[in-house]
Amino acid sequence: MKSGEDVVAETASFAPHQNRWLRILGVAFVMYVLSFIDRTNIAMAIPALRSELGMSSSAIGFATGMFFWGYIVLQIPAGRLAAVWSAKWVILGLLLVWSVVSLSTAFVRTENQLIANRFILGLFEGGVLTCTIVLIRKWFTRAERARANTMFLLSIPIAQVIANPISGLVLQHFGWQMMFVVEALPGLVWALVWIWAITEEPKDAAWLDPQEKARLIAALKAEEAQTAPVQGHWITTLWHPAVLLLALYNFAALMAEWGVTFWLPTVLKETGLSIVSVGFLAALPPAVGAVMMVLVAMNSDRVQERKWHMICCTALSGVFLLLAQLFGQWGTVGIVICLTLAVGSFLGRFGPFWSLPTEVLPPAVAGVGIGLINGAGNLGGTVGPWFFGVAKEWTGSFTLALTIGGISLILGSLLVVPIRQRRS
Repeated sequence: MKSGEDVVAETASFAPHQNRWLRILGVAFVMYVLSFIDRTNIAMAIPALRSELGMSSSAIGFATGMFFWGYIVLQIPAGRLAAVWSAKWVILGLLLVWSVVSLSTAFVRTENQLIANRFILGLFEGGVLTCTIVLIRKWFTRAERARANTMFLLSIPIAQVIANPISGLVLQHFGWQMMFVVEALPGLVWALVWIWAITEEPKDAAWLDPQEKARLIAALKAEEAQTAPVQGHWITTLWHPAVLLLALYNFAALMAEWGVTFWLPTVLKETGLSIVSVGFLAALPPAVGAVMMVLVAMNSDRVQERKWHMICCTALSGVFLLLAQLFGQWGTVGIVICLTLAVGSFLGRFGPFWSLPTEVLPPAVAGVGIGLINGAGNLGGTVGPWFFGVAKEWTGSFTLALTIGGISLILGSLLVVPIRQRRS
């Protein structure tokens, strides 16, 4: 049987619409770029929202955190549905609804309306990542998976690189309401591309070269046969030791990451920069993160190791957040350098991290485990923005919040040390 590397090499000669790396991952990549823009563009609008709606820093932090309470709800149900029914159609339904809800943010006029809007947006964006990881598991072998996950998850930094400058320009000339309208409409258009391009499994793909299809199906079946089955009902996956440790780790990591993500534009704006300058500077950390994601994933696949790649990136991110207190004395330059390295290191973890659950769990229950892991992480997302806002009110700066965030990342990385990864 040929390895995943052989399959990749032979696939490269096919036309773009026949290449699963371009067709499956490319379309999923754009879909998640749109998803991430719609969930994070509020960060650029926070200065205007605070002024126009008369909200305090803690109130804004609470409202943005409500997104993650909604996000948690569909993690496990969507993951289970994607595994036993169809990841393609579950994602399509979520895509259509979240785009409409994101557009409706333009009509928010009160604090309670913003809270409700963020909760509903989170509800229908919840499950998208889980379902897409399940879809990738159906299309790519273990030897390819860290790179496949990374190519998809590059959408996270790329979305910020694209959205922050655009959001800054739209905010400068047309206001925050138009920003939400402009950035929500592409999702409705992309739903048509999703219907055409995505096929649930290789065996159903009429567009896939027959020889490659046969090799890919055989390789995936062989890997599935090597995976130890979960005893008992699928719900027992929720207390699988690896799932619990990864869930706790993801909570600690995303608490810090989402706190930084939502408040970074505000930190930069308070240095006296224009909103357009803030948009371009806020695009720098995710740009570095995109490079880190590719480099870490390539090495992870090369040596077929996930855990320690993930641990090193996460701990290094925490160290840079702690160093931000020291180098922040240099002013804007010191803050931008430290936060850029912190965010870049954090994003580097994504490829190995999302490959790990699919390698320790059988395919039929991987969606459930991923749902819990992602849900726990996004529960941390409810805490991060709120805590950063409260710390700002208490102390008048973000020093305390960044310190706690750095410690959380370092401690979180230690939680996953006991996990044992099988070698290919």
